[in-house]
Amino acid sequence: MMIKGVFFDLYGTLLIYDDRYDAWSDFLSEFYICLQNYGLSIPKETFDRCCERFFDRDEPPRREDGLTIFERRIQALCSELEINIRVSEIKHTATTIANAIQQRHYLDPDCYPVLEALRQRKILALISNFDHPPHIRALVRNLGLEEFFTTIVISGDVGIKKPDPRIFQLALQRTRLQPEAVVYVGDTEEDITGSLAAGIAPILIQRDRFQTVLHPVDFRAELSSRQTQPGAKNVAGVKTIASLPELIEVLE
Repeated sequence: MMIKGVFFDLYGTLLIYDDRYDAWSDFLSEFYICLQNYGLSIPKETFDRCCERFFDRDEPPRREDGLTIFERRIQALCSELEINIRVSEIKHTATTIANAIQQRHYLDPDCYPVLEALRQRKILALISNFDHPPHIRALVRNLGLEEFFTTIVISGDVGIKKPDPRIFQLALQRTRLQPEAVVYVGDTEEDITGSLAAGIAPILIQRDRFQTVLHPVDFRAELSSRQTQPGAKNVAGVKTIASLPELIEVLE
């Protein structure tokens, strides 16, 4: 069947990581400063240790308080540290530390021309695992990416994360496409396994700067485990590209 749709991952695919160690360091520093304003008094080194599993703990239970998963993680940590923090302060902290992470990412220079070329003849969608959807929505809007995508599916909105095939099926439903008429472009193992489980052909982007096939792990581990491994081009028979412009060649 002719390919009618191209679905994309965001981080590591359209957005490129800068230095991952610095990103985690920036995250911890901004987080520490924010919580100091609300009564945190422990040393920075102790706080860093408290945050070691911040992203890979079980999700805090949902409540009718309007908080995102990311914000509830902040709330849970503050409770452990005996910090009395209001909802408005949690939201401010979430915005601040999410922006700190963002400073270490930049849009692939080829992103705009590739998306512009593809949308002339394909339906485009974005599927992102992210626990703080307001950040993604603002980011996509501020980068001018919103206009390219028929739908944007964020795990924190829908309560499903890659590699669960249901998050891909949601994008299929919204675009009214059949899975065999779609390819999914991503950079991690969860992108590959999830899209395959949904019946969508994956295309793995592996830039020469670093190896990008990962197990779905927490943010800190992901930042620290990506290594520079040029030439890793074949992953279990999955079609692999080294840059976004190659995608157009593959589809042609």
